[in-house]
Amino acid sequence: MAQDKTLEQRLHEWYKRPEIVRIGWAPRLFWRADKDGTDPFETLRVDAQELEVFFAALLNEPSTEATTLDQRNPGRAAFLTANARRHELPLFTPR
Repeated sequence: MAQDKTLEQRLHEWYKRPEIVRIGWAPRLFWRADKDGTDPFETLRVDAQELEVFFAALLNEPSTEATTLDQRNPGRAAFLTANARRHELPLFTPR
């Protein structure tokens, strides 16, 4: 569970990097807001490993989740990486 929190924190930090902010994606594409709407990053709405692979490709960072994701869903990491390189937003697996 602590690893999940670390991954979620990394995703949140990566989302705030200029390379991703510049794209203009609303947080609600990837996260659910809290009930009163003050925290747009309450919980992830998409699979964290998939989002990590996608963001890593956008940022030219090494992915720590690609191997695990491919063990679970063969070819998924390459698909997400290709989408990122083409600047296409894929359909992520809901969480």
